[in-house]
Amino acid sequence: MSTDLRDRLLAEGWEERFSAAGARLEESAELYRSLGYEVRIEDFVESAAEGACTSCFGVAGAEGPVGVIFTRGGGGPSQSEEDQ
Repeated sequence: MSTDLRDRLLAEGWEERFSAAGARLEESAELYRSLGYEVRIEDFVESAAEGACTSCFGVAGAEGPVGVIFTRGGGGPSQSEEDQ
C-alpha cells in the first residue's frame, strides 16, 4: 500500500487499525464486520512503513501475505444481528 493510498483512505474517513497475516487477519476483519464496521484490507508494503519496525513481518509472512486492516463507521450491530 502506497503512502498516497493510505492518505486517501484516511481522508475518506477510514481508520487504520493494524497489520496481520493469515488466520489473524481474517478473524480480525470478521470481528470488525460483526461490530458493524465497514472493513477494507490493503496489502502491506514495507517501503510505506515510514521507519516503523517491520522485523516481525518476516515471521508473519510465513502465514501468508501481510495485510493492513482499515475500518470505517461501526459501533452498531451488524446487518445479520439486526435481522434477528
